[in-house]
Amino acid sequence: MTALKGGEKGMLIALLETLEGDEEKRLFTRIFNENHIKMERYAIHMLGEQHDAEDAVQNAYIQVIRHFEKIYKIPCEELPFWLISIVKNESLKILRKRNEMVDFEHIDDYVSQTDHELAYHELVALFKALPETYRGVLEMKLILGYSDREIAEHLGISETAVSTRASRGRGLLRELIKKEGMYP
Repeated sequence: MTALKGGEKGMLIALLETLEGDEEKRLFTRIFNENHIKMERYAIHMLGEQHDAEDAVQNAYIQVIRHFEKIYKIPCEELPFWLISIVKNESLKILRKRNEMVDFEHIDDYVSQTDHELAYHELVALFKALPETYRGVLEMKLILGYSDREIAEHLGISETAVSTRASRGRGLLRELIKKEGMYP
């Protein structure tokens, strides 16, 4: 086991108790050790608060355990993407509970109330407005920190296509920011 903080170790032990059999426990421990830091960083990036990020990651692991049989069907290179998507969903649930997420339909009203400052949640709403083709590449590249090669392998496209989609996605995002009057 890698060096875990007290809370992480306690969480791992509690989660392991819900699994049956030594093979499942070993596999889960390996997955935890290989992906926990990246999952937590993603959650912190989305939520901005350590406590909420820890909740999102813990909830994500609970979802992983609920659907543990799927792990055997997911190719190893795709597992981190699957885990991050679960963390993303759990983080979005927390954001909705906080009522801090801005509906894209009402972003003009929200922006006028915040003196045109580009807040994180506004940017998330703008990201959601991008076509999936561009949004997926930008999330993997900018948020998850994957290389063009890793993204290309995951999506089954060329590195050139990844670069093109990222460039076009950034351009569309800039246009949306300007259109919404959020550009200083």
